[in-house]
Amino acid sequence: MIMNNVKISLVFCCYNVSSYLDDIYSWLRQQPYENIEVVFVEDCSTDDTKDKLYSIVNDPRMRIIENKKNMGLSESRNIGLSNVTGEYVGFPDPDDMFANDWLVNVAIAAECKRPEVIISGMREDYENDNVIEYSKDIVSNYNGLIEDGFEVALLDLERTMLFGYMNNKLYKTDFLIRNNIICKTMALKEDFDFNIEVFKRIDVFYIINKPVYFYKKRRNGNTLTSKFVPEYFDIHEKSVFAFIELLENKSELTNEAQEHLVNRFYRYFLSAVERNMDERSTLSLSEQNQWIKNVLNNPRYAYFLSRNQLINGKFRYVSFIFRPQASVLLIILARFIKMIKNRSPILFAKLK
Repeated sequence: MIMNNVKISLVFCCYNVSSYLDDIYSWLRQQPYENIEVVFVEDCSTDDTKDKLYSIVNDPRMRIIENKKNMGLSESRNIGLSNVTGEYVGFPDPDDMFANDWLVNVAIAAECKRPEVIISGMREDYENDNVIEYSKDIVSNYNGLIEDGFEVALLDLERTMLFGYMNNKLYKTDFLIRNNIICKTMALKEDFDFNIEVFKRIDVFYIINKPVYFYKKRRNGNTLTSKFVPEYFDIHEKSVFAFIELLENKSELTNEAQEHLVNRFYRYFLSAVERNMDERSTLSLSEQNQWIKNVLNNPRYAYFLSRNQLINGKFRYVSFIFRPQASVLLIILARFIKMIKNRSPILFAKLK
């Protein structure tokens, strides 16, 4: 028998997602956990999202909120949060899907000491024309209520990329409201920033070590869709520093943590070099070369640059090029990565 003691609120922020709403609504109606509240925040879509919502939503547990103007994802989430009544609230994306027992697992986790955060494992589905070409499970090495070993489990979440998402998490609603934790409008890493604020204030969380949230990555033509953000590197390096601060607030940085953070920095750096080659970038080849040298000579990054001996995994084979004198080699490597990413996106996903 499925217990329905915990009311779970789900906020779906809807902007131009008409083609996905039938599937989401069908799942909501058919999934076995019944004590739910669903808020669809319609953000002034330019397609027929609003009309589709009003045509299909016919359930007393669900309602639609219309933004008077386009607010964006973060503000729409905040509007949803201010209108929910459930003990827990989640912010899944309306173009993703979920295992039938996702909320059952969440409810079971909630019964265990009512943790402030419940984290689900994910499955990344790489789709082309609605056909799944490749799937990858993303799960933690930990399971259940995390009390002892908080920092180790937290580091594991970041290493597996489960930390940075909001869509795979349920948060205790009164905890968010009491601590005034809201979503900030940012070009990237809004979810990561939100979770930094959450995990600063907790010492217990729960991990569902199963891929019950299906994160959809869809191809556009022959490439995976991604927006171009000029400040990509600045945003990501700040996120690394924020995670360092979070870990240091909980305990001393272990050697394992330092190794992970160094590798995360270099991963973001190389990714930024690759993205700087985008046709939407304003950097010429000589300007990019100078940008690389500026980063690798910047004392702000001394923590990472002085520890490049900690580079591991695939990066260890190219660690010798992470120096100013080898900037041209870095550009060549980034061009090769860009070619793989564009021509063989599934291979790129597997290698990543």
